[in-house]
Amino acid sequence: MLWYNLSLLVLVASLGVVLAFSHFPRIWARVGFLSALGFKMAGVLMATWLVVTYAERTSTGFLSGASAQTPNASALASTILTAAERSLAVMLAGTVVGTAIGLGAAYLTISQKKRPLAAVGVAAVVVWVFPTFLLAVLVQEVQAQVFQITGFAVGGSYGSVDPVQAFWAALVLSIRPAAYVYRRARLTLQDAQAEDHVRTAKAKGLSWRQVVNRHIVRPAAPSLTAGWIASFRLMIGSLPLVEFFFAYPGLGMQLVLAIGIAYPDQAGHFQPDLAIGLVAAMAAILLTLEAMAKLLQQWLDPRLNELRISPA
Repeated sequence: MLWYNLSLLVLVASLGVVLAFSHFPRIWARVGFLSALGFKMAGVLMATWLVVTYAERTSTGFLSGASAQTPNASALASTILTAAERSLAVMLAGTVVGTAIGLGAAYLTISQKKRPLAAVGVAAVVVWVFPTFLLAVLVQEVQAQVFQITGFAVGGSYGSVDPVQAFWAALVLSIRPAAYVYRRARLTLQDAQAEDHVRTAKAKGLSWRQVVNRHIVRPAAPSLTAGWIASFRLMIGSLPLVEFFFAYPGLGMQLVLAIGIAYPDQAGHFQPDLAIGLVAAMAAILLTLEAMAKLLQQWLDPRLNELRISPA
């Protein structure tokens, strides 16, 4: 009942924020995201608790047969926090790589206007429809081929917190978000070219690079941020799979083990409380990143703040 009670506590706290500040537009514009964050987190906790409890009570297969003793609160928190630190490092690296590739390719496509760059759009579509697990398998196959040819292990230490392992996991984690960011950013920048202020800038004789930087990219920054926010969901959704393939002991791998799935050399034990805590940690990371990104979006576009503050 720990997670059930926690979800109710978060729900009540979120309602308290609404009741206390919703009648004060300027304060609400700054703290309203906390209530939304709380409602979402309460929903995640409740839904995860219901699913895991149902699985625990009804399963007669590997889940019930591989159950393990529930760790105490201190050990549970330590496991989750340690795994979260490792996953955050991989996600941070993946975000940097994916953003740089996606936004960089979109910017070059718009600013250069060269035909060869049109092939980038085709590549992005191919990468987007390619399943993440196949990308992980492909990367591991490349690692194996390099080892067979050169005798040099480029994959790092399997199953450990190794910088090389983290690099490969972050690379695979960033590929599909990079394709998504590129497609969204390219469409956004192309639509921005049709705006009146862009035509006015062209008529004034500004160079195309100046037009792109000052009159296309800068006004489109809030919309670009919206596409960037959506890429976080792709990362969180792929995290368990990527960490499982590379045996990187972050939130994803720990979650796979906590629901009873085992490696050939490592047993998995069904631990309901740990599984719920790991899912809650991933949800908390995602919701916090989204809230921070939306605050950044409001800062980039002051009109959004005016809409939130103005009375209905």
